[in-house]
This record gives sequence, structure tokens and C-alpha cells, in this order.
Amino acid sequence: MPLYMYRCQACQTHFEVRKPMAEVDTDAECPECHSLETRRLISTVAVFSSSSNGQPRALAGASPCSACSAAGPACASCHPR
Repeated sequence: MPLYMYRCQACQTHFEVRKPMAEVDTDAECPECHSLETRRLISTVAVFSSSSNGQPRALAGASPCSACSAAGPACASCHPR
């Protein structure tokens, strides 16, 4: 089931909702203020696989971990020196 990212227009909270593709246009309630004034955000798609040594590797769309996005292409978490 896809994971969709939203931003609440009332309190600016960012949150994720997992729901079927058939329900993509249904309202998403903000977990902070319970407003229905939310907007779905465009997000990237990431595809992962395991390498021969069992480590995760990104096949398309993203780095192997969220720390890579913040630290650049080679974070210490999945790219030990």
C-alpha cells in the first residue's frame, strides 16, 4: 500500500498516510490539529535491493538511507570509511 506525504494547511505539520491508491483523493486528517485542510505533497519514489553482502543499496530514486540525504552521497551509516 502506498505511503503519501501531506502538509496541513492549518498548522503546517508534515505527515504521512498509508492508504490504497483508490483512496488517494480522500481527505487526510492532520494528526496534530485534526484539520482536514491538508494537501498531498509530491514525493520521490525509491527502490531498494540487497547487495551480495546483504547491505541495502538504492536501485533508483534515493540513497540507501535517510542520513545520506542529509549528509550528502556518503553518510557514515551505510558508507563506513
